Amino acid sequence: MNIDEIKSKKFLIYSHYATTGACEELRDWLVATDVREVIYVAFPFGRDLGRPICVTCYRSGEQVSEHRSWFRWRLPEPFAYAKDFLYAFGYAMRFGRGADVLVAGDNLLTAAGGMARGLAGIRRVVYYMIDFTPVRFANRFLNGCYGLVDRFAATRADVVWPLTPQMIQGRFKAGRLDERRVNWYTVPYGSHPLAEPDGAACDRRQVVYLGDVVRNKGAELFVPMVQALKRLVPDVRLTVIGGGKDLDALREEVRAAGLEAQVEVCGFVERIEDALARLAGAGVAIAPYYPFDTNSFTFFADPGKIKLYLGCGLPIVLTDVPPIAQELVREGAGRIARYDAEDFAREVAAVLTGEDYPQMREHARRLGERYAWPKVFSDAFARLDADETKEARS
Repeated sequence: MNIDEIKSKKFLIYSHYATTGACEELRDWLVATDVREVIYVAFPFGRDLGRPICVTCYRSGEQVSEHRSWFRWRLPEPFAYAKDFLYAFGYAMRFGRGADVLVAGDNLLTAAGGMARGLAGIRRVVYYMIDFTPVRFANRFLNGCYGLVDRFAATRADVVWPLTPQMIQGRFKAGRLDERRVNWYTVPYGSHPLAEPDGAACDRRQVVYLGDVVRNKGAELFVPMVQALKRLVPDVRLTVIGGGKDLDALREEVRAAGLEAQVEVCGFVERIEDALARLAGAGVAIAPYYPFDTNSFTFFADPGKIKLYLGCGLPIVLTDVPPIAQELVREGAGRIARYDAEDFAREVAAVLTGEDYPQMREHARRLGERYAWPKVFSDAFARLDADETKEARS
């Protein structure tokens, strides 16, 4: 599909309550493109299980209606999933009739949409695969059910869009999916490139972190890293943006170490624009992913924070955990450190004081442009259209 064809379509999107995510980015892009009709359905998830399901309808770039489900009681997880499945099936019939494309952000919602497509007249079903871990639930029964639903969704969908090849290859390797029965291609997490990241205006003493503030996700490294980094870059500063269960503990650790002047702990920032403003003026970003949990989602993920960093033209120091780590090194936009405060300090200092710093910023900027959301989605729908044409000819 080209842009004009996309504008003429009706899209149904199933996702979960989230501040931002791939399906939310798709919704925003379609609405900004003035698509004929977009129906966005947000299902509760995790701590939001007691919230109603919210259906928002947009026509030609304008919100025209909003509907909330009457059921809003918190249920045990298995019953909550069954409720979401029934609602997803029903909403496909009620709101999705005649939709050209249904994009669903998890396997349960894809399965429900796939079962309803014939009755609802939905032309194409896309399973947007946003995560993978070898063991999803501690409960073996739930884990087995998840695998069955995942297999049904992937084979029922016209195409699967994994954020990374590793997400679907992990399923193939584990025997959860038969590669011969799944049509897939990668649709990565995108970026919001700044119009012109001003490298000359950046502060090469400023380090920034964006994400959850949790031990075993880097929080325990921040204070010792800054202490080590001060010996290499004496006037260095660290800004930590994000909430998490160890936020107060980090603030106390900073105070106890006497680093209030060097470490700013901002807490959660609601608006993405505010986070981008803080990132844009920094010199380097860090992403200390924990490498010792082999069941971690991050080994297969396409982390959003990396794309936010790249959109701001920031060189990145990270552990060799997410698949994109090696790409950052190959493209000259990042360096890899061990999950160790001293090693992170050395690699961060090497970036900040290196003669190739301007080149690293330029490489990061170009990589961010390569992953810009409009390009990601335009390429994805162009390929979806190509697959449909190929099927019609055969």
